[in-house]
Amino acid sequence: MANHYPLRRTVLLTAALIGLLAGLAKAAHKPDEILIKYKPGHRARVMSVAGALGAKCVRSLDQIRYHVLKLPSSASLPEAIQAIKQNPSVEYAGPNHIVSICKTPNDDWYQFMGIYLQWGLYDPDNPNVGIDAERAWDLTTGSPDLVIGIVDTGVMTDHEDLWAKIVPGRNLITGADPSDVYDDHGHGTFVAGVAAAITNNVFGIAGVTWGSKIMPIKVLDANGYGTEADAAAGIVWAADNGAKIINMSFGGYDDVPAEHDAIRYAASKGCVLVAASGNDDSEEPFFPAAYEEVIAVGASNEYGQRCTAYDWGEGGSNYGSYLDVVAPGNFILGTWNDGSYNFSSGTSAAAPFVSGIAALVWSYYPHWTNNQVAEQIKSTCTDIPPAGWDYYTGWGIANAYRALTSAPIRTIALSELSQIPDGTRVRIGNLVATSNTGEIPGRVYVEQPDRARGIALLFSGNPPNLREGDRLEVTGMVETISGERVISGPTIVNVGSTSPVKPLALAQKWIGGSANQYMPGITNGLGANNVGLLVTVCGRVVSTSAFDYFYVDDGSNRDDGTGLIGLKVNCRNLMKPPRNSFVTVTGISSVEQPFGPDYTLPVLRVRRQTDIQIINQ
Repeated sequence: MANHYPLRRTVLLTAALIGLLAGLAKAAHKPDEILIKYKPGHRARVMSVAGALGAKCVRSLDQIRYHVLKLPSSASLPEAIQAIKQNPSVEYAGPNHIVSICKTPNDDWYQFMGIYLQWGLYDPDNPNVGIDAERAWDLTTGSPDLVIGIVDTGVMTDHEDLWAKIVPGRNLITGADPSDVYDDHGHGTFVAGVAAAITNNVFGIAGVTWGSKIMPIKVLDANGYGTEADAAAGIVWAADNGAKIINMSFGGYDDVPAEHDAIRYAASKGCVLVAASGNDDSEEPFFPAAYEEVIAVGASNEYGQRCTAYDWGEGGSNYGSYLDVVAPGNFILGTWNDGSYNFSSGTSAAAPFVSGIAALVWSYYPHWTNNQVAEQIKSTCTDIPPAGWDYYTGWGIANAYRALTSAPIRTIALSELSQIPDGTRVRIGNLVATSNTGEIPGRVYVEQPDRARGIALLFSGNPPNLREGDRLEVTGMVETISGERVISGPTIVNVGSTSPVKPLALAQKWIGGSANQYMPGITNGLGANNVGLLVTVCGRVVSTSAFDYFYVDDGSNRDDGTGLIGLKVNCRNLMKPPRNSFVTVTGISSVEQPFGPDYTLPVLRVRRQTDIQIINQ
């Protein structure tokens, strides 16, 4: 992408200035304002607090039970907050925090003289670094019934590439004219253009969604700053007035309760919420992106990598455990508040790509819930190694085409698998690994913490490095392989570790019981399901083979089809115990169908040599 470099110097000069301003906003708050949250039914009682302090209520957000109090100049903010907290009608009291834009630097432009200036939408020379918009547009260009709320510095509503997309918005800055949504900074206009500029109209740029509308919500001033209360008011107003997607390319490092309550409120109203992860190359949680109801978006560059100081001159795309996806965020072309077009970079530029994708997905699947839309975006990204979710790039680069064409993902509990048909893409959380990577070829086994159910994760290539006791969230395809249900091609989020689970003592004749039923509980009786569980059996070795298994007497007199009798123990290249020795064997209860679906054979898959203990010979 060398064609971009001559313009990059100007962009980076802007980056240095705005990056400095963003740093000044860390941990700041209004010196004379308090946010209080009253308990349900206590609105009238808590209003007496203002009078006692000589304060004035300058804003009420009754949808989420908040008031903003402005203190007299003689009052001490810490003392006032402490006094308010003593009131039994008050649930929360704290300062009104400052939030700020997270922009680092600053249809004839879509392809100019053979150069794809909007590489984030599509670049034929590097098709995997953008959002694959061209193929997505063949399926849908976005419904005009969907509205994206741009909670930002406002929008230039008469811009030539935006005017036809604007629906009524609101200025929520305390004391401002509510009808004045004009963008006196430029940031909000840029964000709006990336998400939804007028497209296929000969001039200007292309937006991610051609049809969806733009709702300007002004909560940040001409310098790119605003307050927690104003941001919360903007989110609530957008949710109450028809926005289905809310883009928040702003934030800060304070966990701001009013903003979070507003986000919860919008989510409960069915909105998809998208936010930028911040531009300080930091793993410190950045809000509102770090709230669980929000799709947290980092920035990627023209080479499919996380943006760093190499791209921006300083800083870099924030990362961490809360990051969901990345999207193009380097040298992005967008609309500007003087009626022109400008290049800019940062996670502020990346977030509206994802908001636009959300509009395309919801246009294509109009009956989906907000959670289904968000999960589809996260589960269909173009992966950036290492495989699966990772700390620096989340699930990878958001991909519009894959989000429209991939089978929808379902978030379920392992106990629900009996009702899930093969071929369904699922996400299952709260699992514990019971085997290490490499111990059972191509597989890692996991269980529910209650030991009631287990399943194999099946890999066609090299699985990630997992250890027994790792706590996992798994996404993949449900399949039945040789009689055993598995999750194939999984992507894995390792969320921590716990003590390795202890094997369940089980009579060997019940190994593989109810192989495909996934019934609850371990009863050690006929029909109990134990496929996929870590178990221990005891018995006499009745036969061995020249291959990678031996047999333990299970009292069934079952023939495996080759003349060998008993419970088959698959031990691969491990040392087998002598025939007629008495052994304790630990492994994963499983099944095989060596001769087709009409013949299911129970099998115990041992993990390591210590799983085979000879008691006597």
